[in-house]
Amino acid sequence: MSGNKRINFDTKITEDENIDSGFLSGPLDVYPGDEEDKEAERQSASEDKKVLSDSAVQPSDSELDSGILCLSECLSGVQLTDTQTPHIAVSPPEQKNLPPIVIFFQQDTDGDTQLHIASVHGCEKSVGTLIRVCPNKALLDVANDDGHTPLHLAVMSGNAVVTRMLVHAGLSLGARDRKGETPLHKATTKGHIECLQALLAPVPEHPRTKLSSVLDQKNYKGQACVHLAATSGNIEALQTLVYFGADINLRENLAGSTALHIAARRGDARLAQFLLERGAAPQPRDYASRTPRRLARHNAAARAFTNLSADDSDSDTDDDDDMYDSDSGDSLFERLRDSMSSNNVNLKGCC
Repeated sequence: MSGNKRINFDTKITEDENIDSGFLSGPLDVYPGDEEDKEAERQSASEDKKVLSDSAVQPSDSELDSGILCLSECLSGVQLTDTQTPHIAVSPPEQKNLPPIVIFFQQDTDGDTQLHIASVHGCEKSVGTLIRVCPNKALLDVANDDGHTPLHLAVMSGNAVVTRMLVHAGLSLGARDRKGETPLHKATTKGHIECLQALLAPVPEHPRTKLSSVLDQKNYKGQACVHLAATSGNIEALQTLVYFGADINLRENLAGSTALHIAARRGDARLAQFLLERGAAPQPRDYASRTPRRLARHNAAARAFTNLSADDSDSDTDDDDDMYDSDSGDSLFERLRDSMSSNNVNLKGCC
């Protein structure tokens, strides 16, 4: 038997129900009073979280916001309560689907607005409504692709009531179309005397304006309203124009003719007599140096000049024919052509 004493070690570890594997665990030993400490730590942690959350919502004055709009300053005065409700602006249901008023004054493919269409058809109620709801009075004077304003169309269609409504609304009497004609030109050419009177009658709501500048305004052919009235032989239109201040001796720009020249050339004795009674001068000469009496000496208008005094008579004689007298039968072009026919030169052999 060996003399060495063998010592046995008990390596078995007594298992305890409070001991886990040790992985991700806390201390193995639990001493009395640890439960109260842990509870205090949990309360302290919850209080810290509350403080952090309060500081995140309401930063102190010393802290600066890194945003460009300084969000902290914008929200510093916001106070939310349980009774506060957001304000939402809602339009009335009856107005929500209504189009804007301006849509009625938009131009179509021909440049016409609703006022153009209502004016040319004589729809008095529609015209009155459009005038009343128009947000900008300049929209009433818009011209279409032909240069016609609603006032042009009302006159051209002979609607005197609509014409007067538009004049009261302030539409321009001097607006020109593509031919340079105003509503006054249209009324005179068409012979719509009621429309002409509706255009020229004074409007009490508007200050009295001088109409002579509009009455004597010429179109792109150089013709004023008195020339158009004389061309059509409309004495009533001439009476209206002269009554409101039109210049009866105004010359047109094409040939330098006055209304009396035109009446004499047409052989209209009645019109020539009316013009002479209204003060038309018989002496003026046109660009071809012809007086009204000279133009009328071969037609029926000659008798309107028989009662002229010696001072009013001109120096024309029957023998005073020249190549510029269009009443001699041949035109100036024909005279020039005939005079050149005898002097024709054959240029075929010229280089």
